[in-house]
Amino acid sequence: MASNIISTTIDQEYPVAGQDNDSQGFRDNFSVIKTGLATASTEITDLQNNTAKKNENNDFNGNNIQEANFVATTEEVRSNGNVTANQNISFTAGHYQTIQVGEDITLTLTDWPDSGVMGRIRLVITKDGQVSSPGPNRTITWSVGGGGSLKTNNGWPSPFVLDSDNINDPIVVDFWTSDSGITVYGLYHGEFS
Repeated sequence: MASNIISTTIDQEYPVAGQDNDSQGFRDNFSVIKTGLATASTEITDLQNNTAKKNENNDFNGNNIQEANFVATTEEVRSNGNVTANQNISFTAGHYQTIQVGEDITLTLTDWPDSGVMGRIRLVITKDGQVSSPGPNRTITWSVGGGGSLKTNNGWPSPFVLDSDNINDPIVVDFWTSDSGITVYGLYHGEFS
């Protein structure tokens, strides 16, 4: 974006040395300078408010970042903790989430982005307890917020049960959608030991 600061109308030859100069020339130059400073203030404030910063979090508000080369980038881990009641798994909480299941529960996939963009969540699931006293198996029922449907791959367990192995060996599943959660796809990667 080009700056709107205009400096070309400043008379840099004014005042003329060795002669009586009309004060209107001073007023004209000061007016142009004042307008330029006000414009600079507006443009700098806009840059401070609306550009990416290296020293704080940035929200791009759905705007595109294209032709970028990402090197050594990471994804934040969102821990949902030990869950003993039905809970939403929200896209807005991040792409990589963990959860420990402490009861038979329903997990509802929610808050997907608008249609036309793909949103995904990787969920790492463990069971509560200790290997020496694992307690009962835990069953997860899956749901999609807003009445959407979940379509899963052939390896998807039905019922989706966590047993004593899953205390230390997590199950990893991915979910994604490109139509704001009308159809969510689920991919079961399996148990990792």
